[in-house]
Amino acid sequence: MPINRKTYTEEENQFVKNIGFKIQFLRKKRGMSQFELAEKADLSYTTIGHLESTSVYGLSIVSIYRIAGALGVEPDQLLKFD
Repeated sequence: MPINRKTYTEEENQFVKNIGFKIQFLRKKRGMSQFELAEKADLSYTTIGHLESTSVYGLSIVSIYRIAGALGVEPDQLLKFD
C-alpha cells in the first residue's frame, strides 16, 4: 500500500527544490517565460511557478518528461546536480 505523507524529509525537500532551481535555470538560459514553458510542456502556468518557487511541490514523472522536452534536454538532466 502506498504511503501518503504530507511532510517530507529535509533531503526530500532539497531534492525537489533542486529540480525547481534546475528548471528555472534552463528556462532562463533559453530565454523562455514561465508561461511559454508551461504552454510548451502542456502544463499549467501555476505548476511551473510552484516548481520554481522555494516551496516544495511534488511533480510526476510525466511532468518531468514534458518539461525536459519543452526545454530540449533529456529528463535525467533535470535530476542531476553537480
